[in-house]
Amino acid sequence: MRKRHKPNIRFLITSYFFVLLTAAFFIYGVYWFINVPVEEKVEKYRLEKLKKQTGVDESAYSLLPLILDRREGCVTCHNGTLGFTDSHSPGKIGCYSCHLGDRLTTEKNKAHKDMILIPGNSNDAAITCGAVGCHPQMVPRMDNNIMNTMNGVVSVDKWVFDEAVSPTFRAPIDSIKYSPAETHLRNLCASCHLANVKSELGPIVDLSRGGGCLACHLNYSKEAEEELAMLLIDKRKNYELGRKDKKEGTIGKFHPSISLKTKNQHCFGCHSRSGRISLSYDGWHETLYKPEDVKGKIGFKLLDDGRVVQQIQKDVHSEAGLLCVDCHTSYEIMGDGIYTLHKEDQMKVQCIDCHILSEPTTQKFSEFEFESQKIAELKKYNDKNKNFIVSAKNGFPLVNVYYEDGKVYLIKKSSGKISEVKTPSGACTKGTAHKNLSCNSCHNSWSPQCIGCHTEFDKDSSMYDLLSNKEEKGEWLEHPSEFLPEPATLGIKETYENGIKKITVEEFIPGMILKIDKGRSKNQKPVFKRLFAPGFSHTIRKQTRSCTSCHNNSLAIGYGRGKLIYKKNGSSGLWNFIPAYALIKDDGLPQDAWIGFLEERSFNSTTRNNTRPFSIDEQRKILTVAACLTCHPGDSWVMKNSLLNFPKTLTQQTAYCLLPVW
Repeated sequence: MRKRHKPNIRFLITSYFFVLLTAAFFIYGVYWFINVPVEEKVEKYRLEKLKKQTGVDESAYSLLPLILDRREGCVTCHNGTLGFTDSHSPGKIGCYSCHLGDRLTTEKNKAHKDMILIPGNSNDAAITCGAVGCHPQMVPRMDNNIMNTMNGVVSVDKWVFDEAVSPTFRAPIDSIKYSPAETHLRNLCASCHLANVKSELGPIVDLSRGGGCLACHLNYSKEAEEELAMLLIDKRKNYELGRKDKKEGTIGKFHPSISLKTKNQHCFGCHSRSGRISLSYDGWHETLYKPEDVKGKIGFKLLDDGRVVQQIQKDVHSEAGLLCVDCHTSYEIMGDGIYTLHKEDQMKVQCIDCHILSEPTTQKFSEFEFESQKIAELKKYNDKNKNFIVSAKNGFPLVNVYYEDGKVYLIKKSSGKISEVKTPSGACTKGTAHKNLSCNSCHNSWSPQCIGCHTEFDKDSSMYDLLSNKEEKGEWLEHPSEFLPEPATLGIKETYENGIKKITVEEFIPGMILKIDKGRSKNQKPVFKRLFAPGFSHTIRKQTRSCTSCHNNSLAIGYGRGKLIYKKNGSSGLWNFIPAYALIKDDGLPQDAWIGFLEERSFNSTTRNNTRPFSIDEQRKILTVAACLTCHPGDSWVMKNSLLNFPKTLTQQTAYCLLPVW
């Protein structure tokens, strides 16, 4: 029988010790890997790589300035540059955070290799403005922002061209191809989205489009603008002379700033088009005049793109010095991360947030979420004792609006001046007659309107594709007919709140009374559309529309311009309408009409699924009031009393009253 060997105790102890030691080193390695910052590991790798490539040793590396816990050579050259806000100064974030390049060298050509000259565009936002440690939360919000996706513009355009069954569906601009509607967008519309790349140095001007973060936050001082102009002139001269730029190696003294100082100029490039909000807000109306037609005339001005505009009447908020951003918050302008299908879906602020009807919901500064706190701190609105008003729609604070002693106050972001915000008058809230009217349906004084637009495709011409940034075969041409600054047409918007249907009277403008010749084949008939679009013209005045301007106004009801005539017909009255414009053979309606007289349209009448013109029953109610107004002025006690209970007022009619028959 074989003898069993006893295990060697010393060997077992030694083996056990080595196993423990190996495990300890492994655990320490994992602990080091987890706890040592990634930046430090990358730094070590880059240092080793740099030493192999350039011979720079650790002693030279240690002489580079330390910014954001990392070495950066950029600021050794750019340490005297002026113009930055404190939070974006080179001393705080360096140059590399925005411009990238190679920060571990002080040699210009190497440092500027792969540098981003104009950081902040949407295509590089994730590695510049939205990098970790800066504003990473903004990148997905920008991606879903309606000003980035242009979703409503795309979906409505495709629907108008009969390429979609509804004007409301998911359709981002970066997904379009080359259908007739999509080439139309590429030719005429696609530049007005945030992802359009800003490729040239310089401030935001009338002609600016896109630019990502820069579209709202880039600001040039006078010195920075003048210095850039001189450098560009000098560079151009040397280019024409075939010389190497003599400014090579010089460093600009003034840098543009990135800040919260968003001016109306930042909005103008895109929002002076389409609905013309930027123009209307400051009282300007686009015309069909040529520059030579108005030379030397008062009340006209020439825009950088060649359009001639005429002064009509400013919005009362513009007169008071309010900027767009005094009302529109960061969660509207940059979006809240939720993908929306139309612009109005991204809007959060309402008139009644400031012009309160009852005790508002408020928050202290300490209750703000991070973003609102940061904005309030930078703008110095961080009074810890004030009660700031909260938006009723999304619950976010209005950082420049507070409630004190029963009154609302607004801090103007341009000047810091404080103004009291008035509450609505009794006429806005008295009775139930006008309970369904939106604020703007009464208070907007005029709206830009165009009628008779003809759009055609010229297959033999060429166009500039605003997405691919190159010339393409075929061109879309627009032929406008008339531009008119007049009070808007009124109509209905239907929404549901907690399952209950809500009807609101809103303003509408001619969105598309047009004929589209797709130009694809001789047998293809032009597409005719008569569509009105909901709008908010931003021409608010304290004075409202008069009673007759709504009830006895053919344009307001939807019939178009013309004359409403009320005639006696026995013991009652009869309404008739004489249009000012000729009827169009395509649908038999006047050129500027939305609906026929005492007729209704429920199909393909507006650019939204939840809006429509007045029904026949609603038209009759409006014209019944108009009949009373033919004798009783709007400010008479009869009409004022009718606001409380119009049916009761009708029971008190005299023998002289002639109610209409239908």
